[in-house]
Amino acid sequence: MKKDTKQEIIETAFKLFHEQGYANVSVRNIADELNISVGNLTYHFKKKEDLIEAVIIDQYENFQVPATPTTISELNDFFLLGVSHQKQEDYFFAHYGELASISPKVYEVQVAAIQKRKQKLQVAFQNLQRNGDMLPEEVPGQINALIDVLNMIKIYWTPNQEAFTNAKESPFDCLWSLIYPRLTAKGKATFQEDIQTRNIA
Repeated sequence: MKKDTKQEIIETAFKLFHEQGYANVSVRNIADELNISVGNLTYHFKKKEDLIEAVIIDQYENFQVPATPTTISELNDFFLLGVSHQKQEDYFFAHYGELASISPKVYEVQVAAIQKRKQKLQVAFQNLQRNGDMLPEEVPGQINALIDVLNMIKIYWTPNQEAFTNAKESPFDCLWSLIYPRLTAKGKATFQEDIQTRNIA
């Protein structure tokens, strides 16, 4: 089935924003890429800000949300999917703050995505505690603070990797170095036997 014009505009805008940057792409550039008139494009999206909103919302709605992890191995897979997503859409993560400032709707979508990920990690860590793989909190708010840092790594690591560390190093070293001290002896054994070996390989 042929895509409708509105969806084609969104997908073309995504492609051009990703390749050239939001500031370097005009409404006319997008219309020319599609071989349609500017008037046809602005019938669907009145201004460029409407387009970036539609692109971000489309990304959010079509992102395959991973299942909530119940084991250390599943938590690692959760991180793998997040890093893969970040690499595929690196422009949007590299300009995360800039895009949020363009439109309140973009900011709302970003916040909703962070909150959904935070909720999944909260449940995941509760699962690990029930399984005997993770220690309980030593002070109130410790787990939430850990999750906030993990979310910041997810958002900012790949597009700013060279500023943080050697470009060849993996974000998993950082993610797991934060989680590992919170694991029980059982959880650490699982990590060493399964995750550490798999990530190094």
